[in-house]
Amino acid sequence: MTANSVPALRPTRPLLAWVLLGAALALNPSAAAASDMADVKARGKLIVVTFPLIEDSFMQVDVEAMRKLGVGLKDLRDPEHFKGIDLDLMAGFAASLGVKLEIRPELAGYGGLIPALDRREGDVAASSFAITPQRQAVADFSTPYILQWDVAAVRPDSKLRSLQDLRGKKVAVIEGSSHLERLKTLNLNPTIQLTKFVLEGYTAVVDGEADYTLMESRADVGEPVSAVYKDLRVVARVNETGYGIAMRKGSDLKAPLDAYLAGLRDSGELEKILSRHGQGVSAKKP
Repeated sequence: MTANSVPALRPTRPLLAWVLLGAALALNPSAAAASDMADVKARGKLIVVTFPLIEDSFMQVDVEAMRKLGVGLKDLRDPEHFKGIDLDLMAGFAASLGVKLEIRPELAGYGGLIPALDRREGDVAASSFAITPQRQAVADFSTPYILQWDVAAVRPDSKLRSLQDLRGKKVAVIEGSSHLERLKTLNLNPTIQLTKFVLEGYTAVVDGEADYTLMESRADVGEPVSAVYKDLRVVARVNETGYGIAMRKGSDLKAPLDAYLAGLRDSGELEKILSRHGQGVSAKKP
């Protein structure tokens, strides 16, 4: 090689990788976005999307507060206007991160919670949210903080006695819920009445508009569903399910949230929270 000769220059593989990464980030700025944890810390609050109910052990809205404030459910943000297991868990988790808590109701129902996360309207979804394979395909979940049974519930005077007796009957089931997902796998050929709330399905059965509804319960077959829904009895256990907190796929909130829940479980505080809202070991556990 002479002094005047110049070898052909070729980018090394690491350099090429950085060039390609830079191009990808330029085309997709969201790929360079900060982590979920960094976002939470930067804004100083954890945002929880939820589908609150009027009567619920997990996330219940204060209807009287709505009346006094003259606002709709969608506009409620203050955790003081909600109560339940999920609220207590998320309030404690936010405090462990050193940030405030904000609640954002999702009016589209359970089926709207994961899409709301994908639109970055919240950091996590907490709403008596059952962990199902379909949901795990599109979102990450915390470890379960409670195990329940999906049950078929009927009136005490109903002649329905088993799961097979439900074939061809009319069921009230929440639109977009895990119950609707599982109902499709039971091959019961039901007539389906879609509802928005647990209470709506409960009332439909009590009033004779539907033969049964699907709910969560820790009660044995033949027993009242719960202290809140005591006018219906469990006719069949369908599927054991766990409730968890949902977040976007790959969220770095999962590890600290799992650690927080493990600490509550090990200390006995989780059982206290469940018991405070009528879901502790005093209730029948499957």
